[in-house]
Amino acid sequence: MAFSIDVKLPRDVVPVFPDACCGCGRAQPGDSVTVKGRRIRWAELFLPWLWFVGKRVRVTVPTCAACRPRVLASRHWNTALLLVNLVIAVPFAMPLAKSCGFARGTTKVLGLAFVFVGLLPYVLWSIFRPPLFDITVWKDHIDYEFGYRPYAVDFLHANEEATSDDLPSRERRREK
Repeated sequence: MAFSIDVKLPRDVVPVFPDACCGCGRAQPGDSVTVKGRRIRWAELFLPWLWFVGKRVRVTVPTCAACRPRVLASRHWNTALLLVNLVIAVPFAMPLAKSCGFARGTTKVLGLAFVFVGLLPYVLWSIFRPPLFDITVWKDHIDYEFGYRPYAVDFLHANEEATSDDLPSRERRREK
């Protein structure tokens, strides 16, 4: 089963990437991909103008020419699947729930349940087909998410401050 391997690094630390492709592990890949991210806060659900403020994080990760399109596409496919599911699920959820003939409160809960069922393909896709590389920005750290396990291990070893809960203890640190 392909889950992403997350490596956590403090936000103020500049990451050191191994000189290999993050998608296949090829040494000296000669190309790179820049991934952007920012911290998303709960307030943005209610104050959408906050989407345009806040410090953005840019990370340039090495890739080979063959994996570069796969790294970019794997990030964008997850986003596209989320948007398609939202466009399909949200407009049809309430009319479908109202057609069931329940009380108003039950209809609202049922509509919300239909939205969650509509988002289920996105959730399953992002769990079982994670992007080859992605980042999640938090207040005090950044999660670097890798789809290729050997590269995640090399990244963990290249960064002294890095930690990971996804790697067994024997892979976390090499003997010095």
